[in-house]
Amino acid sequence: MSISSALGALAGLASWLIAARLLPQAEVGLAAAVVSAFILIAGMTQLNLGLGLMRWLPAAGCHAPPLVWRSLLLIMPLAGLVGFGYVSAVPELARTAAGAEWPHLVGVFLFTLAAAGWGAFVVHDYVLMAIGKPWWCVWRNGLFAVVRITLLVVLGSALGAKGIVLSWVGPIVVWIVGGSVVLLVAVRRYARTACGGVMPYRADVVRYLGPTAAAQMGYTLLLNQVPLVVILRFGPEAGAAFFIAWQATVVVETAATYYTHSISAAWARAPERAAELTSSSRKRLLVIFLPLLAVGALLAGPGLSIFGTGYAAAADVLRVLLIGQAFRLIVVHELAVRTAAGRGMAYAGLHLTSTLLVLATVVLVPAAGGPPDEALLPVAAGYAIVQLAVAAYVGVVRLRGHGRAPARGH
Repeated sequence: MSISSALGALAGLASWLIAARLLPQAEVGLAAAVVSAFILIAGMTQLNLGLGLMRWLPAAGCHAPPLVWRSLLLIMPLAGLVGFGYVSAVPELARTAAGAEWPHLVGVFLFTLAAAGWGAFVVHDYVLMAIGKPWWCVWRNGLFAVVRITLLVVLGSALGAKGIVLSWVGPIVVWIVGGSVVLLVAVRRYARTACGGVMPYRADVVRYLGPTAAAQMGYTLLLNQVPLVVILRFGPEAGAAFFIAWQATVVVETAATYYTHSISAAWARAPERAAELTSSSRKRLLVIFLPLLAVGALLAGPGLSIFGTGYAAAADVLRVLLIGQAFRLIVVHELAVRTAAGRGMAYAGLHLTSTLLVLATVVLVPAAGGPPDEALLPVAAGYAIVQLAVAAYVGVVRLRGHGRAPARGH
């Protein structure tokens, strides 16, 4: 799963680098808005069923097929419906997807299709992991990346922002159709080899998905809605520079989150060592990631210049975002601790609060004109201030002794 996620991150970085080299900065910004939006919708409507399936499928045994298909048949229509509503409320997204040549309704259809397809695409990985086919995730995501980047080179050069969107939508549709057939066969084989099995009780499903789905919505909003709001408020050119800089925080956030997942496993094995595990994992997290953030800040200018001079102008924006991400590490660790302790509502509350504060800051910052480093610095500063405030809150709660949750089962 980690290799698969790394492939996706590298492919995303490579694709946006190629797009920045092929197209004007404004075109990249328009396309980034569409991609961020349908990934946002897909992430919010997955309802955390991916992690739920990893938890329930091993025990489901012969009941695995209906559990998988009920989940997918919930996610895809829901993502499509919410995607349709979103693109209807933000028609600029449909205009980008359709381009100047196609009717507006075609853009609406493409966006809705992408949202529904991406919602299922990600969950396929979790299903393959749960039935013991982890390397299938790596191969399918690697091949998907190659096809998507190839289409980007071909279509982006000819069609601009619409070409970037099509380079995503086309492979998503093909992978969902073909992948669903493969998944059907694999899950049925898994079910035939199982001896018995139990379906999760509805009450257990609701109790698990309720708070964790809300937290996943907060996480998805933070990673995808923030750059989308910036693009829509500050324009596609400045928005493209912010989008590329924002990807650095996304990479660090994702890597830190995966790293802290180990707390849950260690806590479950030795709940009596909860305090020790909490302290040692926080120290390791900071020792590993703070130097990486410092290097990223030092190399912000040269790194962004690879994308072009227009992107290099946002070097100071990237530096401020990375400062904010340093404080965010404390929040990410606290989220992992609350997950390990089984405090679902506290986990969701912290996630949603920090996300909504960032979004409120992005919405309320005046949309001033000027070059990206001047127009977007207040946005980056707002993000850093929110992360500092939330990290300080986490520290105060822990000092008061209320942040250390009891171990599971106590």
